[in-house]
Amino acid sequence: MAQTKQIRAIELVKSLFESIHGNLGLLKFSLEKLEPNNGDGENSDKWLVICSFYKTLSSQEPTVYQADVDLKENLVSVKAIKGETEGEIKKKYRMIEESSPNSEDSEDISEEESKG
Repeated sequence: MAQTKQIRAIELVKSLFESIHGNLGLLKFSLEKLEPNNGDGENSDKWLVICSFYKTLSSQEPTVYQADVDLKENLVSVKAIKGETEGEIKKKYRMIEESSPNSEDSEDISEEESKG
């Protein structure tokens, strides 16, 4: 069964943070908000995702992130809006799907220059 675009947007954001912080650094991942960015409703290819999680075992509070997801381009732009890294510049990542003979399809990331 095919994934809905909403689920795909959430999974892209979550896999990005897992790639950056590791599985243990993604404690209590919580979806705060999910809405289409370009008015196409459930068929939208662009999504606004607001999520939070504890980055480390010693984190006192969760960090809240705003992520803009473009499913056509596999781009995820993220910015911390509350927590330890609040005020960082927005960073843009391209998620790259890779196939290897020893595992299922996996995703890798490459950071792109931020334009805003």
